Amino acid sequence: MSTSPAAEPLGVDAFLAQPQPAPDAVIPYGPAPVQAVDLYLPEGAGPHPTVILIHGGCWSSDIPGREHVRAVAGDLRRRGLAVWSIGYRRVEEPGGGYPGTFQDAGAAIDLLRAEGPKRGLRTDGLVAVGHSAGGHLAQWAAARAQLPAWSPLKTAAPLPIAAVVSVGGLGDLKQFPEAIEARCGAGVVGKLTAAPSAERPDVYVETSPAQMTPGPAAEVLVFGELDTLSTPAINHALVQSRAAQGREVKAVEARGAGHFDLMAPGRAGWEAVAREVLRLAR
Repeated sequence: MSTSPAAEPLGVDAFLAQPQPAPDAVIPYGPAPVQAVDLYLPEGAGPHPTVILIHGGCWSSDIPGREHVRAVAGDLRRRGLAVWSIGYRRVEEPGGGYPGTFQDAGAAIDLLRAEGPKRGLRTDGLVAVGHSAGGHLAQWAAARAQLPAWSPLKTAAPLPIAAVVSVGGLGDLKQFPEAIEARCGAGVVGKLTAAPSAERPDVYVETSPAQMTPGPAAEVLVFGELDTLSTPAINHALVQSRAAQGREVKAVEARGAGHFDLMAPGRAGWEAVAREVLRLAR
């Protein structure tokens, strides 16, 4: 399905210059400054339906992390949802890449199990929303209970995710490494997957959602008609690969939208995302 046309696609500078509504709390889960969660709480006593928000930025510290999704976190808070916006170490940062980036995402999400009840958050029916590289991590997080036993990314009881909205996501590291690295930089996929070895011959079965065994979470892909990173072709290919696994994925193409319109309140692309998030969260 498609949405109505948007204005001229938003550029990266305008996207990064959006207002940054302050979170209601910042909760650390590790020693690095990026190992923290921004919590946004709507009005009322709760327990509130909760969205896990995962920022993008090409898995790179060259682009701001939680800061650049504070605009949409504030918008979702205004619409009555609590937002658990996670940070994680990127591939150039000490401990980032494989396995640290994934382990951080898992730890930040699992922290919600202990912190949520104390802060008026529902921890059932969780919706994970990720933009770009964050879409990859949102899909990964929803499938991580299916990880092979030998994987250092596997944990005993990952917090279940009921639905994923991948927004301009990059969920197939195996099929599209050249396209990803053309925009995100040479070597980024290799840093995420690490090199194959005799003990780990297939690096994608634990790092690339398209090649992982999917979990039960419903999946929605929202992408821009004019997106040059997470192109419509990349998203349609993921729909087809899920169909081959016997899974149905909803695809929403936002007409006239580029990569950054999808995470900018006031733009038609973001409205397409927000509709899906609200539908799933409530």
